Amino acid sequence: MNGKTATQIQNVTRNVIGESAQMQAVFQSVNLVAPTEATVLITGETGVGKEVIAQAIHDNSPRRNEPFKVINCGAFSPELIQSELFGHEAGAFTTAIRKHRGIFEQANGGTLFLDEVSEMSPEVQVKFLRVLEQQEFSPIGGEEIIEVDVRVVAATNKNLKTAVTRRKFREDLYYRLNLFRIQIPPLRSRRSDIAPLAHDFVSQLSESYNKLITDIAPEAIKYLQRINWYGNVRELRNVIETALIFAKGKELRKEDVEVAVENLNEPNENSDTDSEVFRDSFSDEVGPSQEQESNGEPHITPEDVSGKLLELVQTGTMSEITSYISFMRYEAEIPHYTKQEIAERLQISVPTLDKYRALAEEDS
Repeated sequence: MNGKTATQIQNVTRNVIGESAQMQAVFQSVNLVAPTEATVLITGETGVGKEVIAQAIHDNSPRRNEPFKVINCGAFSPELIQSELFGHEAGAFTTAIRKHRGIFEQANGGTLFLDEVSEMSPEVQVKFLRVLEQQEFSPIGGEEIIEVDVRVVAATNKNLKTAVTRRKFREDLYYRLNLFRIQIPPLRSRRSDIAPLAHDFVSQLSESYNKLITDIAPEAIKYLQRINWYGNVRELRNVIETALIFAKGKELRKEDVEVAVENLNEPNENSDTDSEVFRDSFSDEVGPSQEQESNGEPHITPEDVSGKLLELVQTGTMSEITSYISFMRYEAEIPHYTKQEIAERLQISVPTLDKYRALAEEDS
């Protein structure tokens, strides 16, 4: 397949896609820490692929033939997470009709990946710290001490140091987890990875939809590389999968990708339009003042545009925000500023610019 390159971490059983210098550094960290018994903390935004990297650590470790278990700490209530982690005896609580082996026991000899570790309640953090330090625990409602041999890889999309400062996360647990950190950069800061990822997703998914698509048009790749992907790799995969559903030829076209993006970003007609919702939606599209273009060169947005806009989005009133959009609308009418250029300067899409212009006209 044209343009597809898969970088494979040495000895792992799955391909991890990434050509950028940032991901090469991640791969190097995996190669360094995987053969050890060190606890690993993986950080990064939602959707960057933290579980894939955790799997790569396990696959490249001496535990590769033992269990690799995954649990999302944010998916369970504070009461239920203890049962999921440590198990319970029959009768330990109302619905405990039979004994349950917790995921620590299930992962014995292997690796346990704890996603969204910052969502653990203080009570669970205490028990979790004990398991990390002593490799033993007692199930809920039981007195038996169960000893385990489990390597822990944890992940979070939040700043744990800030959580410690706010007393939402134990400081001793933070330092126990933060032994070896791997930071996965967002997709928008490593745009050279977008093309190989897109090609790989086409290869993976086209057969599932009975499509004989073997390639992506260069124009489609360029279009994908201009998107900021705040949902990261997961969002890119969703767009490719949706585009495959729309596609009719043997090549994924720019039109297919555009329709997929529009389909997935369809605004809710019943959503509120108050200043808080406006602010949240705009913040999703306004990025930092410096982004990496597809050719690796930084794209600078003038401070007098993005800086002022970001300030208003964070602290301004609805009237102030729409007034500024009105000013940008006026600027767009100057002959040498096209609508596309204004959208690029604001680092938002043209449809979003049109939407906020409409709001500005209603407010004026």
